[in-house]
Parts: sequence; structure tokens; C-alpha cells
Amino acid sequence: MLYSGDSSVEDRIVELTADSRKTIKSLHESLAQDHSLTLRAVYKAVNKLVGAGVLLKVGKQVMVDQEWARRATETLGSASGPFLSIGERAAYTFTSVEHLDSFWKTTVLPLERAAGVRESFFYNPHNFWAYLPDRKESEDAYYQHFREHRYGFFTIGGESVADKGFKKAYQTEHLQIDLRTISSFRRTDHVTVLDSFIITVRLGKKVAERIDTLYDSAESPEDILLNILRICKKPGKIRFLLENNPTKAAKLRKILAKNFYIQQATHIQSA
Repeated sequence: MLYSGDSSVEDRIVELTADSRKTIKSLHESLAQDHSLTLRAVYKAVNKLVGAGVLLKVGKQVMVDQEWARRATETLGSASGPFLSIGERAAYTFTSVEHLDSFWKTTVLPLERAAGVRESFFYNPHNFWAYLPDRKESEDAYYQHFREHRYGFFTIGGESVADKGFKKAYQTEHLQIDLRTISSFRRTDHVTVLDSFIITVRLGKKVAERIDTLYDSAESPEDILLNILRICKKPGKIRFLLENNPTKAAKLRKILAKNFYIQQATHIQSA
């Protein structure tokens, strides 16, 4: 899939021709370093892309069709997530923690941009997402983006060694982290509030209990890393709920904002 973690030969050709024109011979030389490809195979892949309208072949040179590039940019720019009208809800089901996390970010980032969100509120019983190796780079990038004129207020519902380790590793002026249990929040639920939008990721009860037990018994963040993959390998069904409910969102923000200095975010907004 184009620009995914599992790139095909066609993907690599598009990447190589994205910024400059190439000859098929030069493409073959570049691709042969990573793939055992014949020149014939490269010709076949190029012809496939030309037929699909992705590439243009002019003489001996191959280039990205800019009409295709424009359409792709417009499509990706408009595919900004399932925005809902006030009062509407949408629900999705996942059986992979990694796919769920990818979809979460695919939904959250466009919502932040579209709504002009400068204050994001989160509640996780434990933020085990930060310990998933396949998602760590994505997690780190998401936390870093709070330096860009926005604030994140993150409540963790535990005070274990690993919870404290997450706070120590990630808390900044722009990403504030509070450790406290909120009895009105389910231990299965991981909640995000963005303006009037609420996202609830709901794990199965048994999975949530296993995660609680792991955090209670872990003596270091490294213990989490060793065991969380076993729990998340077969997480069962995970529910992803998105709703546009201004009244409910306001109530949740009030609960989650209790221990934070929100005035700092107001200053950032006026910058």
C-alpha cells in the first residue's frame, strides 16, 4: 500500500519519481539495492502505473502525473475523518490494538485541525499505548505535536511505578499529566475530548483487568513492555465510539480539568 510500512515495488517507484524524473534504467539501479528485481520487472511495474494514470512516460523518462498527484492530495485532504453533526454517534469495532490506534490518530488529528482545537483532554486507566513497540514512533510524534501552540491534559487512572514513569518521560509544559483515579470512568474506557467531540475506546473487561493487574505488579516500565504485548496480541473486540455531544463534552472537560492549570492554554491561543 502506498507509503505504508509494507511498500511494494510500485510504491517505491512512485517515491523515487515524486521529486524528480527518472529513467527506467536508473529506477532499476535504485530498486536493485533493496529488491532482487530484473529490468523486465521494473518495466512491468512502470507500465502498470502508467496505465493507472499515476505516472507519465515521456521518451526514456518517467515522472509522476501531476494531475494524479493533485487528485490524491485533494482526496487525502478531504478524507479527514467521520465528522458528525451535533447529536450524532458512530461506532466501530476492532480486533487489533495497532489498527485501532492508527484509526484513533486518523480520526483525532483531522478533528483537531477542523475544530481548531487547542485544548485536548484525555483519560486512560493506564497509558499502555506508549509501550507498544509498533506504535511508539507514532505515540512520540503525537505527544510532540502539543508543542505546536496547543495543550494536552492527560489524566491517568493509576499511580503505579509505570504510570509515574510515563508521566516522568512525557510531561512537558504543553502536555500536562495528572495521576488520579476517577470513579465515574470505567476501567475499560480510554476517553478523549476534543471540543464537542468525544472518543471512547472501550476494551473488553477481562483485557482491562489484566492490564490493571500488570500495572499493579510491575516494578518498572520495562516490566510493562515485556508483558503488554502478550495481553494485546489477542485483545478480543475493541469498541471505538465517536460522538458529537457538546453538553456531555463540557461535563467531561470539567471533571478532567480539575487538577490542571488551564490558563496556560488560553495564553497559547492568543499567541
